[in-house]
Amino acid sequence: MQIEVLLRIAGVGLLVTVICQVLTRAGREEIATLAAVAGMMLVLLMVVSLAGELLTQVREVFFLP
Repeated sequence: MQIEVLLRIAGVGLLVTVICQVLTRAGREEIATLAAVAGMMLVLLMVVSLAGELLTQVREVFFLP
């Protein structure tokens, strides 16, 4: 399961990089910046979701409420 998440994050990074390069070469630097920020937010949401799952598992292991 963890390798899938890493591959997903890498895929988002690769896709955002290509989109940013294409937009920058087309003279759309502002849109490229927005695409980069959107990609970062998408990855951040993935990481926050994983952190929530981790905290749930820690609570279950130590029998915390």
